[in-house]
Amino acid sequence: MKIKILITGVLAFAVSLVTSTGIKAQTPKKASTYQSGYWQPVARFANYQSFVKVKILNKTTSSLQYSLTGGDALNAEIPVGGSATLTTNSLPTYVLIYATQPDVALKYDVAAKDNSATVTIRQSNTDPGDTTLNLHESGAIYVY
Repeated sequence: MKIKILITGVLAFAVSLVTSTGIKAQTPKKASTYQSGYWQPVARFANYQSFVKVKILNKTTSSLQYSLTGGDALNAEIPVGGSATLTTNSLPTYVLIYATQPDVALKYDVAAKDNSATVTIRQSNTDPGDTTLNLHESGAIYVY
């Protein structure tokens, strides 16, 4: 009787080994939790603890006013087709950009590489459009 139990146990163990090696693990699916929205950064600076540079390109038909909040506060204008570059090491800070003409909605296209970001400003068909660029203390760049 003990031999039958021992043989049954050994056979069960052998079958479990063969079965477990024969089953291939499946590649897990990516989580579908990403939701686009203003709370997602549009770009990131590589080394946000150093100076960061933001170049603003005006591709609208209106001149733009921009100002920087924080330690390096300023207020300046970018002509049609013009550009402006600002540099800061005071994060977090906000760059406020708006058209000098009324009822012009703006769209920001942001591209970042290393510690530089280029913001191309275009006119938008949606209202109210983009108005603020948030340079977050974590190096993330948000558009509101």
